[in-house]
Amino acid sequence: MCSHQNNYLISAIVSVYNCERFIKGCIEDLLNQTIATRVEIVIINSGSQQNEEAIIKHYQKKHPNILYLKTEQRETIYAAWNRAIKISSGKYITNANSDDRHRKDAFEIMSRVLDNNSDIDVVYPSYKIAEKENETFENSKSEEYYDSPAYDRRRMLFQCLPGPFPMWRKSIHEIFGYFDQCYQVAGDHEFWLRISKSCNLYNINEYLGLYYRNPKGGEFREPVLTKKEAVKLTNSYIESEFIPENCNNIELIKDIKKRQSDFLFRSADFFFFQNEHELARKYALKSIACKGNYFNNIKLITYCMLPQRYFEKILWIKKMVGRETR
Repeated sequence: MCSHQNNYLISAIVSVYNCERFIKGCIEDLLNQTIATRVEIVIINSGSQQNEEAIIKHYQKKHPNILYLKTEQRETIYAAWNRAIKISSGKYITNANSDDRHRKDAFEIMSRVLDNNSDIDVVYPSYKIAEKENETFENSKSEEYYDSPAYDRRRMLFQCLPGPFPMWRKSIHEIFGYFDQCYQVAGDHEFWLRISKSCNLYNINEYLGLYYRNPKGGEFREPVLTKKEAVKLTNSYIESEFIPENCNNIELIKDIKKRQSDFLFRSADFFFFQNEHELARKYALKSIACKGNYFNNIKLITYCMLPQRYFEKILWIKKMVGRETR
């Protein structure tokens, strides 16, 4: 681990695990930011089995703003982020996923919003989506874009609004703690929900990132786990914060219950086609209990009542239809 002066505006935290083919591009991307001299790059190697360390140390020799730490054991991405935040020195934090890239002025624009608005704690931009790995923002031929929605706390119950390119004040960790390391894929969503009651989040309506839709990324590699964590998280926050015991706000209750019912319906539908039939039934019944959309409930009742052999038949028909429409 190297030592350096604590004069950085931004600390970009990078979690490294078996991403050798991405790490050079990731570091170059951060070093090419328009305010790169004010950016500290904090890399945590979480027991990787590949040769990222040689690449990182090569850059570290030339760039004193790179801080590197390796752990022997594999840990969750949120444990790695927490390590990075604790040893970082920047006023603002951003996570730089090894396979994603930024527009050259992304950090300059996001930090300027935080500099000029003391009441804003977290900013997040819209972004482009890449199907090809190791493209840069500037040379990407992708024509797919994601327009991040304006911040809405109720909406964030069911969607991780800050997405893959947030920037936030390091000082909020002194008040709200760090990312929950028990989560494998939803720890950032949990943190934003945890702080949302007291902090302000703001969407920057510009495309500042290039998100690589990595088929081996956590959310795609383990879709069932991703959905399980999302459902668990959403339900726990609805019960603990959004509709507390003895709540008399009828409008709030109706709105949240309607959103929850739709979310649980989509979750049941997802689990059904992932062959997780017990989970499909469980969340189908929960959706019905929330008194959601009538048509959805008819479909869900069918899910709950069908015997196993009909589940399998429906899955077979879905696969056949999918082949015909390709």
